[in-house]
Parts: sequence; C-alpha cells; structure tokens
Amino acid sequence: MRNGAIVLLSACITELLSGSTEAYTVTTKTASNNNRRQFLGLIAGAATLPTAGVAHAAGKSDIPTLQQTAIELKACTTQIDLFISNLASESPIPNAPTPPLQIPFRVLQGLSSKAHSVHTHVPSVDFEADDFLGVAAEYAEHAGSLRDLVKLAKLGRIGENGSEEVAMVYAKKAAEELKETEKALSVLVMAVQ
Repeated sequence: MRNGAIVLLSACITELLSGSTEAYTVTTKTASNNNRRQFLGLIAGAATLPTAGVAHAAGKSDIPTLQQTAIELKACTTQIDLFISNLASESPIPNAPTPPLQIPFRVLQGLSSKAHSVHTHVPSVDFEADDFLGVAAEYAEHAGSLRDLVKLAKLGRIGENGSEEVAMVYAKKAAEELKETEKALSVLVMAVQ
C-alpha cells in the first residue's frame, strides 16, 4: 500500500510541476478512497524532501547587486532633502531619488559564507564575520520599514485626514530609516568585497 501511494504521490507531483490539472483530480480521488491520514502524511513527508533550486547559493551576480543597491541608497542619502520633499509633495519631483528595491534576505544568507571580518578606524562599523547575518537582519528590518513608510507618506496625502503635514511626518521617518538602511548595507558590502 505504501509503495503504491508513493508512486501515486510522485506522479501527482510530476503532474503539478508540469502544470496539469490532472494532479488535482488524482489527489482528491486518492484522498477520498484511501486512508486520508496516510495520504496527508505522505504529502507532508514529500514537502520535506530536498528539492533542486530551492536553496539560494550565492551567485556571482549577487555581490554586484549588493554594491549597486548600496550606491543607489547612498545617492538617496546624499540628497535626503529632495527625497523628503518628493515624498511629501503631491506631484512627483523630477530627478528626485527613490529608494532601490530591497535585497531579499535569502540572497544575504547565501553571501554569508563569503563574509569576512571588517575592521576600520570607525568602531561602529567594525564587526566580525559571524555577525554578518545579524547585520543582514538589521538591514532587512530597516529596508522593510523604509518601504512601508514610503507607502504611508504617499497615502498620507489621501483621504479625509490626509494632508501635506501627515505626508511630511512619514517622509521624515522614511528618511531616518533610509539612513539606517544605507549604514547596514554599506557594512554588508564591505564584508563581502
């Protein structure tokens, strides 16, 4: 029984991966005709099997992406007043800096094996290679907050309670998160160069 169910499960997975709708029909028939718990146990077991391509290994393109994102964040922080004004204004300001897309945490996890300790003349920038994922988590937290505050600044002008003052409050908070995001990412870039 178990071997037959495994063969059926692998056939269902193959059908699902190929985009066929037959997998749904087969799995629902099997689930209703056989012991539902056995079938669900097999599916849960299959979910824990290693799959190709799921884990992200650090690629050659990840480090340049990290560096480019750091450059774009630096451009935003050097023009912080224009960044704030753009978020708070009703119409977009031409050539105003916008924050780049956040680097996924899984990319940073892949780069952690290439990280080395960073020692500079600025004690707040120094860290050991073991702290790479901690700094990456800090980056992810600040970048996520930045993204949310940018959206809130745009929404702060809309609606009954919306005004330029509300948008300005969120824009200033976004600017603070932008600075923290840029600091964390610059340390991560130094660690993998």
